[in-house]
Formats: sequence, structure tokens, C-alpha cells
Amino acid sequence: MNLPQSQFTIISGDRQSGVIKTVLPKPLVVQLIDSAGNPRANVPVNFAVKSGGSVSPTTALTDAQGRASTMLTLGTEAGVINAIATASNIGSVSFSATAVATTNPIYLEKQNPATTERQITNQATNNQSVFTNQQPNNENATDGVEYELGMKFRSTKNGNIVAIRFWKAPGESGTHIGKIWTADGVLLASCTYTNETASGWQQQTLSTPLVIQANTTYVVSVNTANTYFPISPQGLASSVVNGDVSSVADGSNGVYGNVNALPTNSYMSSNYFRDIVFTAQVTASITKVSGDNQQGAIKTVLPYPLVVQVKDSAGNPQVGVTVNFAISNGGGTVSPASAVTDANGKASTMLTLGQVAGVTNAIATAANIGSVSFSATAQPTTTNPIYLENLKPGTTDWQITNQATNNEIAGYATATSVNQGESLPIKVSLAQPGKFTIKVYRLGYYGGKGGRLIKDSGQLNGFTQPACAIADANTRLVECNWSTSYTLKVTKNWTSGLYIANLRDQITGKQSQIWFVVRNDSSQSDILFQSSFTTFCAYNNYGGYSLYEYSSKHNQKAVKVSFDRPFSQTLGHDDYNHFLSWERNMMRWLEYLGYDVSYITNVDVHTNPYILQRHKLFLSVGHDEYWSKEQRDGVEQARDAKVNLAFFSANSAYWRFRFEKSSRGEANRVMVCYKDTQDPVAPTNKWRSRENQRPENALIGVMYTGDRDDLYYTWGDPNGTTDTYNGYDFVVANSLDPYYAHTNLKDGDSLSQLVGFEWDGVVNNGFSPKGLVILSSSPVEPKSRDLDLSPGTNTQVSNAVRYTAHSGAKVFASGSIQWMWGLDSDRVKPFKEDIRAQQMAINILADMGAKPLIPFNFKVDTSSHFESREQKAAVSI
Repeated sequence: MNLPQSQFTIISGDRQSGVIKTVLPKPLVVQLIDSAGNPRANVPVNFAVKSGGSVSPTTALTDAQGRASTMLTLGTEAGVINAIATASNIGSVSFSATAVATTNPIYLEKQNPATTERQITNQATNNQSVFTNQQPNNENATDGVEYELGMKFRSTKNGNIVAIRFWKAPGESGTHIGKIWTADGVLLASCTYTNETASGWQQQTLSTPLVIQANTTYVVSVNTANTYFPISPQGLASSVVNGDVSSVADGSNGVYGNVNALPTNSYMSSNYFRDIVFTAQVTASITKVSGDNQQGAIKTVLPYPLVVQVKDSAGNPQVGVTVNFAISNGGGTVSPASAVTDANGKASTMLTLGQVAGVTNAIATAANIGSVSFSATAQPTTTNPIYLENLKPGTTDWQITNQATNNEIAGYATATSVNQGESLPIKVSLAQPGKFTIKVYRLGYYGGKGGRLIKDSGQLNGFTQPACAIADANTRLVECNWSTSYTLKVTKNWTSGLYIANLRDQITGKQSQIWFVVRNDSSQSDILFQSSFTTFCAYNNYGGYSLYEYSSKHNQKAVKVSFDRPFSQTLGHDDYNHFLSWERNMMRWLEYLGYDVSYITNVDVHTNPYILQRHKLFLSVGHDEYWSKEQRDGVEQARDAKVNLAFFSANSAYWRFRFEKSSRGEANRVMVCYKDTQDPVAPTNKWRSRENQRPENALIGVMYTGDRDDLYYTWGDPNGTTDTYNGYDFVVANSLDPYYAHTNLKDGDSLSQLVGFEWDGVVNNGFSPKGLVILSSSPVEPKSRDLDLSPGTNTQVSNAVRYTAHSGAKVFASGSIQWMWGLDSDRVKPFKEDIRAQQMAINILADMGAKPLIPFNFKVDTSSHFESREQKAAVSI
């Protein structure tokens, strides 16, 4: 996700000219760097033409230097064309080009800038010519033929030819025309001489100075007008140098030929005394001085002016240069819109922020010099706790850097969540007695840092707790009945969210984590975000057993697992059934945009399902596989009470489980799921089973069909910094649907690698909701397939769907566990963020009543817009 403090600038390709219907010679190149000056790689940049012409590609990822480029094809009409490059949530820059209806090289050369972006050519007072006091050996030679006589020359600097010189023979008469050519014969400029003297040096000023490039060979020529001319044989055998200009010593200089054509013949390297008047360029640059990356309330003036400075290449301030200021992205105004640089080369303006929260970009432009872009953030006036929380300073210290791998330190909490104002006992065991610390972080966006330190316990005394025993050999239930090491007091000002308690052993420096959620049970936030703790617990094999053979001792899975033990996922390799794998990315994106969201776990949905009905939207994210009957009933009741449901997940509600008390009598601490054997209490197997007959698609619209974990995950180092996550492309269907508004996606277009590692599909089992709309049909190649599917089910396609329930509630399912990586790809390789996926998610949430507080450049439609598009949308099943 792009950060507001990043800088997005033009590198090259601005202000080119070309013939209509042709491709410009140079690419349009932009660069993205962060606030520390480091290039940002793999950020999508979208290119578009505002009027006339086209660009290819329309989207490019920034490279290792933070650069992205495209080629601009001019349109069919002459005039100025503007192309815009946009980096999502960062800003945009604008290129201009001129399309002409002529191939005249002199005209085209005059239109193109002499230097790269951000530089101007200023005339210097010291004109230079190749020849100074040289005189011809024979100033009145003749052989009875008229010629075009010339000299090859070059300069060491970019600059302008302002005049053409030649030595006139005493016998010459008639009209002389001076010309400048490229080395391969393209005529660049010409002038007709007036007010000539009888003989000697003649000089004619060009009507428009001709820009030439350094270290490039050109030819200057003047016709003889009759048959007389000056000559010095061997005069150009060696290079004649004067300042920045010189003749070319290539053995064939001193050129002659037919009149009005490029002279290419040479005789004895003769000097025919054809010359130019050259002015070297002095480059000027425009830079930002102050005022960038400010923040302020909407509709207010920023506290500090936007200040730029113009200097020449020697570092001298340029006085009297006009600088134009304008808003290039977002709302707001600048005043003044134009200012002249002062004695220090500085000019400034004041920026008034617009009425909509988000990033505003202002551009300062000095004609023919270049432009610089300022960024500002307009902050809304709001009581939204998520927005206000993320304004606080963040840190990256929440990430483990020295992970415990041999139980050096481990711990768990006595609950998966805690309400504001309550306490949470924490139980910790050390491999050897000593000191340890607990630092509690709230996860969020926080300017891209991802977390904020909430509580530091200071040094605590620790010891080795009793081994976690098998409480029931028949069910292989493992419990850790540890004593409390620390009681965390959660105050009422702790913002609801996903929290991490980082444990650190002071002797070894090893670290592990405890995950929990802070609730706000009085909240009526737009979005209720559920964290899937029951799935984490099912895959947890701490003590040797999980609900899976592959991670249990002797390949004998447990049928009961306890929350009273550390999560093994925090004590070894990053597992893909992880608190941080998918939920964190979805949370980052929501909080970055300032959505009104509060958090619970699926244990809370089990115990208090009616809490869903206090919110507009219930969110299931990532891997949400294990649901109790109470949870399933509660979510369906919420839907039937017009609560919208969004499943940015897959394999959801797959297994039915039930809760039991712990050996200490604490409720909802033991999960029971017999799966393929008989549960003596209730059918704890698949929801689609013959015993339950409540397949997932009856609620979600799709259901799990397969997966391919070996393709998607390439494990790297133990900290997960070199892990790679691949996937299949999300392929668009029914692109006229309102959920695709403003994305420019068409049927068959794809979003890269957003399907995996498990996926869902449409199953024709008679339970699909009425009016189901298929939003994607993505080809997949499953390694594993579910065996309990209706005959004829296509397991090689993943589907995203939506439907509207009888109550009017909207239900969406992405059909993929990792779809949210298109919204935020932090710590995900390869990069998967896509502005089109982000716009799609905004459309979905807006249709369900949740809108971002800071929409940045995204479009947020009204319900009436959805309704009008929905009438035009494609077929449902």
C-alpha cells in the first residue's frame, strides 16, 4: 500500500514533440521514493491519456530504482496532449506532449526541449565560434563551379547556435544561404544573408536559436553564390578548438557538394571558412525548500507555505523566474497561483485543503525548467477511534527478530479476547528461570509501520512451568495448566483491535508471541471484523497434537484441542494458518483508509452471536474454517436481520465443532471435532455432511473445493522474510456488475495471484442462494479436492460470488483465502497489491454501508448508483 509521505516525480519524457499518429521517441518515466529517499519497488503505476493518443503499457510496476515507464502514441489531431501517471494513494504527475501535422525537421527540432526535465537553457553572454583570427591562404579561389561548402563541428556542451558565419571571397556575388545539418543530412536550420559587406567575415542571426546536443556531429554550410570561395588546404586536418566548440578531425572534414544539399565530399581537409556562433547552456533547476508532507484539517490552510527555489548550475539563485502553482491531485486550492522568484531564487504559495479527507498533491512549475510536487494530508473532523488511533506514532518493533524455537520462552492468555476495561491473565514458561518482559502492541497501519506499543511490563520474574500433559489419552487432548505470570489490565481507552504480546527471555534474548483481541462490546461500528481463533487452535500442535494427522505425533490426530497452551505457530516457522498471515493485511488496509471497524473473535460470536446485529457488516477474513453451531446460527440470524456479510476468505464454515469446558471448569476452552469418527454428543464433522446437511454455500454462496499448498508457499528463513507466496490469477466475470465500477476491468481480465492457497467454487447441490451472481471464474489446478461434492462439480475453477438475501442483506465471497493481498501486500512476496482490487473492495463495502473516512483517489458510490448498475449487470444463477 502506497504511503502518503512518498514522493512521486517525473524523471524524463516530458514536453516532447512528434508527428500525429506516431510514437514519441522517449518513454515517459516516473520515480517513486519514500521519505528516506529510498526507491520503492513493485508499486503499480497507472498511465492514462487525458485527451488524444494512447499509452502502452497502461500499468507498470516500479523497478528496483523505483521507476516505471510507458510509451506515448500521439493522436490524430495536432495540439497539446496530456498524459497522467498515478500511484495509488500517493499522487499523480502530468506529462505534456505536442502533436504536429508536419514532418519538417526544423519545426520538430524547435519544439523539443534541449535538456532533460527540470532544466532550462539560459543564454550566456559569451558567444563562441570555431575560428578566431584564422585567415584563408587563398581568399578568392575558383574552379568555375558553384558549391555548397561546409565544415563538420561539435560542442562539448548542450547549447544554442544563434548565428552562421562565412568568409566571403572578394569575387563573390549573389544570394548566400547558411544551413545547419545533422551528420546524416537532415536540415535543421537555415538563414538568408542580408546587408553583406564586399568581403571577409559575414554573420547572419538565426530567426530562432537552434538547440544542439553535446558531443554530437553537425555540419554548417553556405553556398558560394557564384564560383569564388576562400580555401586553406589542410586547414582542418587537425581539430580547431575554441572553448566549447571545435571542428571534427576525421580525415574528411572541409566538405563540398551540390548547392542546397548536404556537402559530403572532401579535398585535402581544406578549410572553406564556414563557421557558427554558439552559446553554451547554463542549466537551472527547481527544488523544494519546505512545506512538503504537512497535515491539517479539511477546509483549513496548511500552517507552512510551499516554498521552491530556482538555481543555475553554479548554484546561483535565479531571480525573476515565474513559478506556477496548481493542485494536481485531490481537493483544495493554492494562493497565489503564480509567484516570481525573489533575490534568493525562492517563490511560495499557501495551500488550503479541500473538503474531502485524504492526500492532496500540489505541483510547482517553472516554464522550461521543470516541476516539483508537494504532498499534504487532509485530516477529517471525526470521532472515529480507528482513524484517531492510527494518527499516533507507530513502530516496527512488534515483529519478532529472534524467534524462540526450542521453548526458551512460551506463553498463552486465558481468553482469546478481552473487553475494554477488563483484565487478561497471561501465563509464561521459561526454559530456565530468570527475567522476562512483556510488550503489548496493537496492530494497525500507523503510517506503514504496522503497530503501536501500548504496554511495557518491565522486568518480570519467570520460571519453568509444568509440562503440558495429555489430559485424555483417548482424545489426545493436551492442556497446559500453568499459573498466572502477569495480569494485563486493559483500560477503556485501548482501541478495539488485533493485539500481540511479545514475550522476551532476558537471558537468551529469544522471543515468542501471544495473540488476542481487544473488544468494544458497546461499539456500533460499521464493520465487525472477526478473527478466526478457532482455526488457529485447530492447527496448533503444541504438545504434539492438533486436529490433523500430518502435524500430530505418530500421525494420530487429536479430536479435542485446548486454548490453554501456547500457539506453536509463534515458536517455529511461519505457518500459513497464522494470526498474521491474512487478517493483518486486511486490517492494515481498512485502518489505512479510516474505516469504522471493531474486532472480535469467532469464540465471541459463539458466546454472543447477537453482537453482530449492532453492526452493518460482518467480516470473515482469510482462513475461517471451524464454526460451532452457535456461530453458524448466529451469522445466519444476523443475515436474516439484514446484517451484510463479506467473506474475504475461503474454506470458511467447513468443519462443525463444539466447545467443552477445560479441566479447570472454564467454558469454551476446549474445541471438539471428531471429523471422520462418531462424536457421542453431536455430529462434529463437515457442515455439508449427511448428518448436518447445512453445506457452506447455503450461507456463503460458494464452498471449499480444493487447494494447492505446495505451489503457493516456498519457505525461506525462519522469520519468514524470504518466504514467497504464489497463486492463480483472479479472472473477472460479469464485469458490468456494480462491484466492478470504476475498475475498468472487463470479462477475462485478471488480477495477479489473488487465488490460493485454498479456494471455493459454485456447487450445484440445490443449496445455492437465489440470485447468486458469479463475479469470477478463475482456472486452478488443485492438488487436493474435497471428496464430498455434488457430481459434476468443476473443481478446476474458483468463483467469487455475491447475492442478496430475502432480508435485503448483501453477501459477498471472494472464493480465495489470499484475495486481500490485492489490497495490502505488506510482508508478502511477490507483491500483489492492485488498485483495481482495492477499488472493487471499496465498492463491496460501500454497498454494505461501510465507507472509508479517507478515500484518497478511490471512487465511493452511493446506493442509488449501485442500484442503477445492478439493473444493467449480467446474469445470475
